Amino acid sequence: MKKSIDPRIQFMLLIVQSVLVLCAGMGQLILLNVFALFYLLYAGLYQTACKMGAVIAATVALYSYMLLSDQQWVKFLGFLCFLVLRFGPVIIMARVLQEVPTGRLMAAMQSLRLPKNFILTLAVTLRFFPIIKMENDTIQMSARLRGLSYSQPRNWLRPLQVFEYTFVPLMMRTMKIADELTASAMTKGIDCPDQRTSIYQTRLTSKDLILVAFFIGYMVCIFTFNFLEV
Repeated sequence: MKKSIDPRIQFMLLIVQSVLVLCAGMGQLILLNVFALFYLLYAGLYQTACKMGAVIAATVALYSYMLLSDQQWVKFLGFLCFLVLRFGPVIIMARVLQEVPTGRLMAAMQSLRLPKNFILTLAVTLRFFPIIKMENDTIQMSARLRGLSYSQPRNWLRPLQVFEYTFVPLMMRTMKIADELTASAMTKGIDCPDQRTSIYQTRLTSKDLILVAFFIGYMVCIFTFNFLEV
């Protein structure tokens, strides 16, 4: 069951996490990813947590093997591990924020007195990528039925044809979606300069405060005691 976390708390945790990953070592990055996975579990996104947990575990195992190996080609994989562990916590926490309804998200961000242009950009961005993923899945299903999907090994020798039948429709659909989102926002009066009202009530609960306290304590511990320093 998905738990309701105040969007303001989610947004602030995302910002703090984004800053911390920039100044963290590899050992601290691993622990930041662990917290992000528990954050997914707390939010009730169990399937996503399992998938991301498998990716993080494989990356950590590959990084550990890289440290013990003397083979040169393995060293080049270190950069890939670095990228996954560096951006993993931010992507995972943004995934939780994507589950917030757009109206509730905008009402919460509006209560923080953030600029309207920033709120609109954030709301559209968080909704844009899931829609693109669904559109891509539909296009790939159609291409697979026609034998033109890039997931089929026989098409790897025909990259231009695969690009034409899979990625070009996705780009065309992306432009159409952008127009549809713009029209939808204009219809809902998004360009009105007055303060918007909302049916969503934004208030902090004791669970939100406990989550923040746990996050602060966890971050203080891993950056003070330098666990798993490598």
